Amino acid sequence: MAFRVELTKSAEADLEALYLWVKGRAPHQGAAWFSGLEPAILSLGQHPARCPVASESADPKRPVRVLLYGRARQMYRVLFWIDGADRAVYVLHVRRGAREARRLPIVSSESE
Repeated sequence: MAFRVELTKSAEADLEALYLWVKGRAPHQGAAWFSGLEPAILSLGQHPARCPVASESADPKRPVRVLLYGRARQMYRVLFWIDGADRAVYVLHVRRGAREARRLPIVSSESE
């Protein structure tokens, strides 16, 4: 059974900022980058637990997981948590891989 994939407002803001950042540095690659990232995020609807727990994860009862997209210096980290009862995956943040990891707050169902 598939999971519903939802983006939080912070993830949407991250995606917009990253798109502008990529487009600013490589104007012809912004759309191609996003066109590849979108299906990667949507793939979380199938077997989201395949992704490892992120180093930022703070709550062992609700682990934040990470999907890696890209390679080497162009690595991006999609941080999300799985709500098994609701059959949903909530994407919390999308970050450049070079960005320093930080602790994420404990995720509750009220934070969506």
